[in-house]
Amino acid sequence: MENGAGVSGVSSNFGGGADDSAFGTSNALDGDPATEWSSAGDGDDAWIEVELAEVTRIRSVGFWNRTMGNSAQVRSFQVTTYDGEVHGPFAVDDATTVYYFDTNLEAKRLKFKVLETSGGNTGALEIEVSGDPVR
Repeated sequence: MENGAGVSGVSSNFGGGADDSAFGTSNALDGDPATEWSSAGDGDDAWIEVELAEVTRIRSVGFWNRTMGNSAQVRSFQVTTYDGEVHGPFAVDDATTVYYFDTNLEAKRLKFKVLETSGGNTGALEIEVSGDPVR
């Protein structure tokens, strides 16, 4: 969000809260691993859509999984561009750190869709996008 990105959509926020609530989706984009986005029990159906400040050549994406011990563990996800180009699946081993995945795509809007989880209030501590503006 420090570079102008924002949330353009989300499957749900825990407790039905707003994007900027205690478990709202904005927490996954704030650069602070002490905050987190939690879905409201979406499990494998959790997703977040991010709008970048401008069209960007994306070199990598990062995903730091949240977990509740035996539940809410994201095992894999994919990234879809606004024009439907799908990248992934990307496997997430655990919730100990952010995992980075090399990409080569151009987009202004990205949908991070969870594919496989252990169920429950799935979400993320942080989601990162790295690249260069297309000019």
